[in-house]
Parts: sequence; C-alpha cells; structure tokens
Amino acid sequence: MIPVIDGHNDLAWARRERHGYATTGLDGHVPELHTDLPRLVAGGVAGQFWSVWVDPALDGAEQVTATLEQIDFVQRLVQSHPDRLACARTAGEVRAAMAAGRIASLIGVEGGAQIDGSLAVLRQYARLGARYMTLTWSRTIDWADSATDDARHGGLTEFGREVVREMNRIGMLVDLAHVAPTTMRDALGASTRPVMVSHSGALALCDHPRNVPDDVLATIGERGGIVMVAFVPSFLSQARRDWVLSGEVGPMPLVGIADAADHIEHIREVAGVHAVGIGADYDGTDAMPSGLDDVSRYQDLLEELRRRGWTQNELEAIAHGNALRVLEASDGDYAAFLAGTAPAPSWVAPSVDVARRTAAEHPRVLVVVNAESSGPRRLGDWLREDGIRVEAVLGADGLPADLNGYDGLVMLGGGLMPDDDDRAPWLAQERELARQAIAADLPTLGICLGGQLLAHVAGGEVRASFGPKERGATVITPSPEGSRDALLGALGDAAPMIENHQDMITRLPPGAVLLASSDAVENQAFRLGSHVRGLQFHPEVGAEDLTRWKEPTSPAPTDRPVAELLAEARRGDESNTRASHAMVTAFAVAVRAAAAGRASR
Repeated sequence: MIPVIDGHNDLAWARRERHGYATTGLDGHVPELHTDLPRLVAGGVAGQFWSVWVDPALDGAEQVTATLEQIDFVQRLVQSHPDRLACARTAGEVRAAMAAGRIASLIGVEGGAQIDGSLAVLRQYARLGARYMTLTWSRTIDWADSATDDARHGGLTEFGREVVREMNRIGMLVDLAHVAPTTMRDALGASTRPVMVSHSGALALCDHPRNVPDDVLATIGERGGIVMVAFVPSFLSQARRDWVLSGEVGPMPLVGIADAADHIEHIREVAGVHAVGIGADYDGTDAMPSGLDDVSRYQDLLEELRRRGWTQNELEAIAHGNALRVLEASDGDYAAFLAGTAPAPSWVAPSVDVARRTAAEHPRVLVVVNAESSGPRRLGDWLREDGIRVEAVLGADGLPADLNGYDGLVMLGGGLMPDDDDRAPWLAQERELARQAIAADLPTLGICLGGQLLAHVAGGEVRASFGPKERGATVITPSPEGSRDALLGALGDAAPMIENHQDMITRLPPGAVLLASSDAVENQAFRLGSHVRGLQFHPEVGAEDLTRWKEPTSPAPTDRPVAELLAEARRGDESNTRASHAMVTAFAVAVRAAAAGRASR
C-alpha cells in the first residue's frame, strides 16, 4: 500500500454541523460522512491536511473566532485518538508520524477572509500549526479576486501581495485553490517559495472556474510547486459540469476513477510529475466519483494509474513525495519564525484601529452656515437622531481647509450669490470645499446658495442677480430619475417644499442629472456623481419658520403677503415634514456608508 498525503479534507466543518464538534465516534464507521478513522487506514492515508474552513455568512471577527474553533477541533481530534493520529507541522514531523504508524494531521486555513485583514491573525494561525492558507474561498475579498465571484482587483491588491510575502516569511504555503487565474499569476509573481493548489483540477479538461489553466500549471511546475487534484465530479467531467449548469435536467452523467486519473495525467504532462498531488475534498462536497466514494479508495486510483503505466516511483511521488517536498521547502522559514529568528515583518500596522472605529460609529457632517439666521434647524436635529455628528460652522468664523475626516457636507443658503466674495470672503473657501466634495463624490447637500455653489463650480450657469420668482410652499415634482433617486424619491409624486428665491440655476453642469422641478423653476434639484446633490428648496425649513419672514422691501406684483404664505405652508406641513425627514434619513444612510468606507481604509 502506497502512503497517501491528502491536501484537503473538510471533516472539521462537517463534524461542527452534524455532531456539534464531537471528536468521539470516529474510531468506528460514520456512514453520513466520507471520513472516519477505519476508512482512513483502509485508504492508506498517512497524512491529512485538515481544512479549517469557515462559512462566509460569518463576518469579520466572527470568521476569526470560528477559525480558532476549527483549529481547536483538529487539535482535540488528535488528542482524542493518540494511537491513530499525530499533530504534524513540518515534513520531518510527518515522516516521524508515518514511521510510528500514525496519521500525520496538518492544518490548512481555507480562505483569506479568515484573517480579517490582519497579518497578526495570520501569524497566530501559523503559531497554532496552520501550514497553508487558501487566498480566497468562493467570494472575492478586499485584497484578492476569487474564481467564483466578480473580480474587483484584477488579481491581488498590494496588501494581497504583502500577505503572500508574509506567508513566505513565516513558512505558510500559499494555496491557490479557489482563486481567479489573475490572482494565481499575481501570487506566483510575488512568492519566493513553491506554492500549492490544495484541491482543484485542470481547466483544459473541464471548463470549471475552480480549475487551473495550463499556463499556471506550467509555472507552478517550473517553480517547484504542487497541484493536488480534487475528486469533485463537476471539476473532473465537462459533461457533469454542463449538466449542473443546465439545471441538472435529464440523466446525471457518471464520473469515475478514470476522470480523476485523466486530470492527474494532464497535470503531469503540463507541469511535470513532480508537480502532481491529491487533494480529494472529502466531506467538502456531497457527491464523489464512482469508485472514489470515501477516504478508503485512494489505492484504487493509484492502481488505475499503475495500469496506465505509471512507475512505483511516480506513484509514490504523487501520493506523498511531492507534498512532503513542497512542505519541506518552507520548513526552514517556519522553524525560524517559531524560534523568533526570522527577519522582522515588513507590515505591522494594526488592522483594528480605535480612531477608525470611532469614525465608523460616529460619522461627521460639516454644515456650512452662510447667515446666522439660516442654520441647519430640523435637518441638524434629524441627522443627530440618526447618529451623525453635526458640526455647524459659520462661514464668517472661518471654514476648514479641507474635508478630511468628514463623511458628509451640507451647504446652506444665506442671501448671497455664489461669487459674492466682497460681502462674504469665505465663499472662496466654500467653493473649494464644494470642489473637493464633487471630486470625492462625498455625500453632499447643497441647499439654496449651496446648490448654486455646486452648479457654479461644476460648470453650470447661475444668474448674476436676484429677482423674486417663487416664495413659500412650492410643489416640487421629481423627474423620472428623481423618482428613482435615494433622496428625491422621498417626494413621491410631488410634495410641497419651502422656497424663497427666484429661478437661479439657468443651466445644469455637464453630466448633472436633473432630479426635480416646479412650475416656475426647472432646476429645483440635481445630482453630480452618485452622492452630490444640489437643491433649490429648503428641507431644513418647516411651516413655522415662515413666522420669521418679513414682507419684501421691493414687492413684485405677484408677491403674496407672508401671512398667506404661512397659512398655505401650514396646510401642507405634514407632507412637507414627512418628505423632508425621509430625504435627510436617506442622506444619513449615505453618510454612514461613507464613514464605514473611510474606517476600512
């Protein structure tokens, strides 16, 4: 019997789900699993990388906790069966376990999300015995693209490359199962040590995204790595893959030992016999090929290869020799890391930061006040109720130099023109803040003068002088785009909003989206990018605010008395308040999202 070292087995999660992490009972037959101790012995398993996989439904620190629980299970499993199993971290320890007649138990972390962006967590996994990490599982993560999800990075980010370099430094093998081909190539470019693919197949034989392209196979072979063939039927057979994609209609195509042997032979042809191994993925998938039903059947696969002309030396290489060689290539790095003699890490910045957490939990909005009598009013109160820190700054007192540290911007009105610098010298800085907000697509509400400033700096046209046009409660109607907008959709079909100026914005900036109009003012609301909005009405103003209004000093023939405007506004105040509050709540949602993004950087 040829000893086998398998690269991937998901017994740990299966025991979690079905047996509450119990380590007892595995010394007898467990029919609902692919794996138990008698069948491991029957299959000639001499070494097993136990996968410590975590369901991606868990997030952040939950993944770290669940990974530690998985590692704890593997360690308790070995302790519960000391006559059958032995913990092993290096090739020497594997050989010692094999010589003693025990199954060497190694640990592989199946997904880069499980370090939660922290290289310190990665190092702790290594100290606990993990010798490989799969860079992604089935989902693209913040620093690496997965083979079975949308690509966001074109492979690895710079932090992803740093992860690879740190794995080399501490002696953890870089596992390229599950990752996109671009990630495979980036990792091969960054790694100075042989890499592994713990459980995949050859893409040339089966067009499944989990399989490895020939150019990558060849490079892995040239760099001394190993590709361990999985027994997952839809990885091995194009007919089975097509049947799955078609909705599993009709008879299920059969997959057998010969299909697995075909992939092993293809990898030998492209990468060399030194680059082939076995990573079956038992207990990680429901179905297995006929003849490879469980962990007792490895020798049947080796016998199939023998019938095809493989020599004893070749069979021993793919069964265990190649895996030991690749592990041993990083053993020196691992030993130096554990002894504290490895070079210092190049990346030690904390991934969990109090300041960033505070920023995420307490988003900040800068409110620019252009006239003391025109503050944020109820808008500020609503934002505070939504957990937003409102920092109202009077322009005459001086504005911040930039928007660093802010997650949103509100610019209010004030009886000025966008370039009225003689009367309001701070407007130059307010225009600069508007430019910064547009460039960053920061959640922004430019109200009245604020909206005119946004239009002005973005290349629109604003009137050079005032003139009465609309005053009081004006019915604002969203455009089709406005009805779909996260904020302006709160107006419904239409809603009465407070106004106090003429039709100021005569042409929207290039690329701006018109969101709302009224009878007399076409450009009542617009959007730049995704999050910058200019409004010509006042969601911060309610009906009772009109009690402070004065009659126009130079009334136009169409002007109405303030008392009449107030009475009209009171009649529509409930609708006005409901729509205004909903808009501000939607703005707060965007601000919190911006804060979360800032905290993650």
